[in-house]
Amino acid sequence: MAPRRMLVLLVILSLVYLGAGWLVVLWMTGPRRKLPWATPASVGLGYEEVEIQSSDGVRLSGWWVPAEDSSRAAVLVPGWGGFKFEEHLLQTIPVYHGAGYGVLLLDLRAQGESGGARRTLGYREVRDVQGALAWLRRQGYEARNIVLHGWSMGGATALRAAPGTGVAAVVEEAGYADLPLLLKGTLPEFVRLGTLLEPAILLAGKLFPDFDPWSVVPSTEAATLSNEGVPLFIIHSTDDGVVPYEQALILAEAYPDARFWKLEGYGHVEAYEHPEYAQRLRAFLDASR
Repeated sequence: MAPRRMLVLLVILSLVYLGAGWLVVLWMTGPRRKLPWATPASVGLGYEEVEIQSSDGVRLSGWWVPAEDSSRAAVLVPGWGGFKFEEHLLQTIPVYHGAGYGVLLLDLRAQGESGGARRTLGYREVRDVQGALAWLRRQGYEARNIVLHGWSMGGATALRAAPGTGVAAVVEEAGYADLPLLLKGTLPEFVRLGTLLEPAILLAGKLFPDFDPWSVVPSTEAATLSNEGVPLFIIHSTDDGVVPYEQALILAEAYPDARFWKLEGYGHVEAYEHPEYAQRLRAFLDASR
């Protein structure tokens, strides 16, 4: 084959390869809308529907569960493709409410009932948590009395949003410490030819507007929280089939003094089903006051 034809063929194949990666990124970041089939009333608690703005102006749908005469609040952050009405979020509300916390649940951008065009795996979602903190401050809550609690991508987002805010504590369940590392390990399970397309997907993600997976490395923020003295509770199961347990070990290495709960026999974000869940979470909250 002539050199020029070879060059043209290589260019075409490269564009097709990158295009395939681009399509995967479009799927990963596409919106996931869904109306709630359950509310805090499902666990016996009154609530208000609230609208919050992220720090970059995205409209976010939320629920506020007030606690009588309380100066403390918690923000519950769902994961990728998750919603404020997920069972693990709803079952966690009574733990905080019983400890005297008002509870704010929100749909992250491009999920549930919130606005926004794309999900970003913890990159732009940081601004959603910033918006939640700003909303709580306007209600009279001080950062030093606010706990951030996130699951999966929500845990990674809570970690990334916390440094420099002065929040009371962070609870991170089944989240990831290093998004590029996670994608390298899990893409083959979720995408056909994932191993072959991995470089194209990561490159396409880097080139995608308002999305940079390479910068989502929450272990960096965990180390910062360690230096700031903000209490961190890491909860992860060795049988998590979505975010490998090794990701939790990376976080623990970045924050050696974090409280760490290693579970066995529970799937992704299923720690709430453990009989000691409420007791352990309450003990962490009490110790963090």
